[in-house]
Amino acid sequence: MKRSPERSPRAQALFALSSVAFLVAGLVWLDDVGPRPPDPVAGPGSAPSGAWLCPHGGGSGLTVALSLANPGEDPVTARVTHLGSGPPSAPEEVEVPAGGTVRSDVAPEDRGAATYVEFFGGWLAAGWMLTTEEGVAAEPCAADASREWLLADGTTQLAEEAYTIVTNPFSGPAVLDVVLYTADRPPVRHSDWTGVLLPARRSLALHLNDRLKGEPVVAVAIEATAGRVAAASLGVSDGTHVRSTLGWLGPSAGAILPTMQGSGQTELLVLSTADASIRFGVTALTEGQPRPAGGLTEQEHGPDAARVYAVPVDPGPTALDVFSDDAQLAAALRALGPGEDLGATAGAVSSANAWILLPASVGADASPGGVLVNGGEGEIVATIELLPPQGGPAAAPATVTVPPHGTAAVPSELWEASPDAALLVRAEGGPLVALTAATSPQAADAFALSLGVPLPHEP
Repeated sequence: MKRSPERSPRAQALFALSSVAFLVAGLVWLDDVGPRPPDPVAGPGSAPSGAWLCPHGGGSGLTVALSLANPGEDPVTARVTHLGSGPPSAPEEVEVPAGGTVRSDVAPEDRGAATYVEFFGGWLAAGWMLTTEEGVAAEPCAADASREWLLADGTTQLAEEAYTIVTNPFSGPAVLDVVLYTADRPPVRHSDWTGVLLPARRSLALHLNDRLKGEPVVAVAIEATAGRVAAASLGVSDGTHVRSTLGWLGPSAGAILPTMQGSGQTELLVLSTADASIRFGVTALTEGQPRPAGGLTEQEHGPDAARVYAVPVDPGPTALDVFSDDAQLAAALRALGPGEDLGATAGAVSSANAWILLPASVGADASPGGVLVNGGEGEIVATIELLPPQGGPAAAPATVTVPPHGTAAVPSELWEASPDAALLVRAEGGPLVALTAATSPQAADAFALSLGVPLPHEP
């Protein structure tokens, strides 16, 4: 028999190049794998579909409530899959009635737990609520995956446990590089958190206390060098209080961060990954005239740093309008409720003409509320409609006027009829930002903030 001839150097080089090209093509394919946002204008004979990624986390003594709201005129089918460090759960199908809200409770023991929601035949809003014996946290799910995430709300001081929940619901693996930012240290890049492999259809929790202790703020930057993921922060205080914020998809020139029902003790967390100092300002928008907030008018913020700024606010509907010419920051807001539980939100970097406000409270004696924020020059009239659970009580729609550069509260009687319902907010006269703020006395005055979900089109 003749032996096969050995490859020539030219053949070896061609083989190496083709291997590299194959690898690059594979990574590009992995990067493209992900949910597609619903078509805002579905053509004849078609219906929108899409997905939500919910990196809520879990753990002992923690319950997760997933809320799905359908503002449309036809029922929508959702397929819900629970993810963690092991194999995913079997998908569960849920039908969400037209103009209604469905809630599903689970108690995942996995700290890195997440939920993947696919929907068909219409559009749904999705969000989560975490509850402990004395705490509540709530946030909307992510509308899409990304290669970049910035999370400003982390602290590793005494009695504080900080986690970043990262989920990959897709059929290919993701590879992550994680960088931590504080007020005074250089960016922290640990070898164990560089090139982290997150397998397909898995979710994990990064415990920030394992890398940095005693820091009032630890912000996280995640870059997926392969694949795409969704990420959120999870904070647990004294083992009983909880808060959560969805990450940003990248730096921005500013944001709107609403709050209400708190004690007035509020902190603004700002992250900049720029290699030079930036300047930013903060305006407090209220039911009255706008005013500078916390003395932050031309605040200098150092390079590669995450810092916390005390910004006292009124308990009424308020929003911090954070702005910068540098377009190099990410932010979050922490607000102390009437008890000892903190609420948190990452705010909104853009406004919309319609929003879904999802529930963020537990118990019949809860006090759910909402904030509407108008950052524009003209008056906005908002119509608010209840989306009750199936068989739940209905309520007549309400109308609220939001002044220019101001805020307004959602009428409390809307949610009193059905605290587990979502609200549909439609704006006329300009876009706005909407947020749920809720206190739950049955959970020791637990306090939660949850940004609304903007609609991709008018229902």
